Amino acid sequence: MEQKKLNPYTQAMLNCLSQFDEKEENPELDSSTSQFLTNMIQGRFLQYLVSRMCQHYRIQDKDLEKQLSLVLMTILSDKFFVVFREKVRERPEIVFKIAKKITDSEKIHPDKTQKMDALFHFICKTYFEYQRIGIILKWINTNPEVEKIIFLSQIQQRIRDSALIKALCYILQNDKSGVAPQLFNRYLKKNRIERLNSLIKTGDWQLEAEFLQQESSKLITWRNYMNAIE
Repeated sequence: MEQKKLNPYTQAMLNCLSQFDEKEENPELDSSTSQFLTNMIQGRFLQYLVSRMCQHYRIQDKDLEKQLSLVLMTILSDKFFVVFREKVRERPEIVFKIAKKITDSEKIHPDKTQKMDALFHFICKTYFEYQRIGIILKWINTNPEVEKIIFLSQIQQRIRDSALIKALCYILQNDKSGVAPQLFNRYLKKNRIERLNSLIKTGDWQLEAEFLQQESSKLITWRNYMNAIE
């Protein structure tokens, strides 16, 4: 049986690690090697999250997958990867250990979802100090751009009316408040496509959007108040 190719990021890590003796557990890395492994680990973790989300939400459109990858890169770079790079500065040896974990696991279990989940759960818990990947995914899923991508994928899966799809896409592109996916999902999840179509044609969806926006603003105000008095 032909062996499956490794993920490009994993293969790059494997090539980099080949310069070290297999018995070495904590070799001294120069700055360029450390930075290279850091970048490859970030890239592999990003790809893992994208793949996991595409599988969970059944995102099959390659353009949407690319959009998701770009959005996740922005989100992770601004927060998660900043923390990771700080940890690498404090403990440069961890990039070697993480890269070794990834390459050793993927050589044995390429494309095994459960094994990849276990691998990155271990890495998050041990090296990133995040106890659960689910927390990271929940944080990512609340991003308005991610919500739009997921919703666009659901539109493609459930709606066959091209005019309705076009109208929904137009609304999403101009949705500054970020409430459109939440609003339309109410009807999409219950398969109330005709009602959704009616709301779009009459423009009544805007009334519901304004109500949701007001409720969201009230919630944010209340949370800020409670945080201030704690």
